[in-house]
Amino acid sequence: MRHLLLLLILLLFGQVTYSQITIKTEWNSDGDIELYATNAEKLPYTVLINVTAHNNILPIGASGLVVARSGRSKVSTLKRRTEGQSTSISYTYTFIKGDYFAKSRFEQVYLIPLPEGTIATGVRMTHIENRLQPKEENTDYVGVSFRFDSPTEILAPRKGVVSAISMAQYGDKENLDYDRSENFIELFHEDGSLTKIMVLRPGSQKVKVGQEVYPGDVLAESAGEGYNSGLHVRLVNMKPMKGDGSKLKYLLEPMKFVFSEGQSDFPELQKVEVVFPEEIITAEMSKKEKKAYEAKSQD
Repeated sequence: MRHLLLLLILLLFGQVTYSQITIKTEWNSDGDIELYATNAEKLPYTVLINVTAHNNILPIGASGLVVARSGRSKVSTLKRRTEGQSTSISYTYTFIKGDYFAKSRFEQVYLIPLPEGTIATGVRMTHIENRLQPKEENTDYVGVSFRFDSPTEILAPRKGVVSAISMAQYGDKENLDYDRSENFIELFHEDGSLTKIMVLRPGSQKVKVGQEVYPGDVLAESAGEGYNSGLHVRLVNMKPMKGDGSKLKYLLEPMKFVFSEGQSDFPELQKVEVVFPEEIITAEMSKKEKKAYEAKSQD
């Protein structure tokens, strides 16, 4: 009878499925409730659990945030408040790609994702709402754009794993400022954030999802002929964070780039020469990766 009751509780409360992430509830031998996440992808997801009803358990935590690693992993243990009494829980959850809890070991500096020696003009992008002539300017950060004169290769700005590719859009529009269906390649980084590289030539990708790339590796070919700003590439870095209520969102913060005369997050229009300093290229590499890079450089 007890096993039948537990099975009914599991069916009622224990499993909710949202495509990539599945959360399952189990009871351990102490009567505590354990939450297990199954992540079908190779990259971590930040999960926000919203407990809607519970009985005889201690709180999950102030934030309700957990991280689902690749495969199956235990993400939380909910302790029983009073021994000898039954426990139950009902919850909903949302998730987004990335790791809320991962931190960077140092301040991140990016390569401009163009071949070394390229002359480019960098500038922060303006929010699309400002194109609609609002009463007040939206000053939210939405990324940076680098303009250049001739078609070229687009390179990885820092070490990461290719987490998404969308390269099937063939643009036939003119006089564009922004296109929601822009081709892009997305990279996941060890600090838990993602960098989205946009405005790429359809079908030109040189990488695949799950592939690890290093600063300067070729990702794709450039595009942007139909834009008012001409040939350019756009980048934005995104870190998972908790929004209002039971929502998750991405925090977008200015990225600092290196060039021949220094570093900048390009708050204003600035023409620069692209450089690839070795200390920036190897900053996120392991000792083994640095050794392999140095050996390759000497060949």
